[in-house]
Amino acid sequence: MSGLILCNSRPVKNPYYVEEMGIHLYSGEELSYFIYHNLMLIGDDFLDERLFRFIGQELGMTGLETKLRKWAGQADQAELLLVILQDIHYYSSAELFAFKEQLDRLAKSSAAEQMKAKADYLFSLRQYYGALRLYDKIFTLRNDELISEGFRGTVWFNKGSALAGIFSFDQAAECYIRAYELLQNEEPLRKLFELHLLDELVKIPEGLMDHIPAETQFNWKTELEEKKKRARFTGRAAEAEALMEKDNIRRAAGLQALVRRWKSEYQRSQG
Repeated sequence: MSGLILCNSRPVKNPYYVEEMGIHLYSGEELSYFIYHNLMLIGDDFLDERLFRFIGQELGMTGLETKLRKWAGQADQAELLLVILQDIHYYSSAELFAFKEQLDRLAKSSAAEQMKAKADYLFSLRQYYGALRLYDKIFTLRNDELISEGFRGTVWFNKGSALAGIFSFDQAAECYIRAYELLQNEEPLRKLFELHLLDELVKIPEGLMDHIPAETQFNWKTELEEKKKRARFTGRAAEAEALMEKDNIRRAAGLQALVRRWKSEYQRSQG
């Protein structure tokens, strides 16, 4: 599925607002797309009065609304999500089967695995604070619920990446060190090395890098420099630089709009 959604249903007067993503849904197709591609954001309270009204009053799908109201609290939420997708008819049978398999895998996973999956998804959306809250919550579980040392190591690694995303480099470094102790592979050391290159105040414990060949460290440094160069021509830096070529009026208006959008994205990143 692409970002362009072809909608056959009628337009709505009052769209459904998804707070976690800061978006409005204007059709049944868009509701289907959100459910299908953002399962990790759907909490236990998703099937509520607000959603029922949107489906019945705005989408005009009173039959679906009636079914959901009748089965809410009785049937499993996963089953009702599938019912919504089936009734809207936006996805093919094969796609619905794949969605059901995803629901089944989620149902079979542990609480720790479910929390990590949601945290990782929030991280992918750059909602770092929301991801960090879930990573920390995972560590409050009993040791026997944390699956394995490898699982814990991955959580520490991902937490470090989320902290790096909010420029808490010292705390990120501590997480990468703990991740290395559990995973015993090069990736946490590479991230730790990159943090040191970005901020010399980030110290690497003595002897930790001794078994990483000098050639490997040189390659890591070279690749980081390439990433920094590419960053100048992508994302926010590229957007701001493009506006510098506009005339004074368009530049000012464009920068104001850009800053408003960035502020909105930042507020959502707070989770």
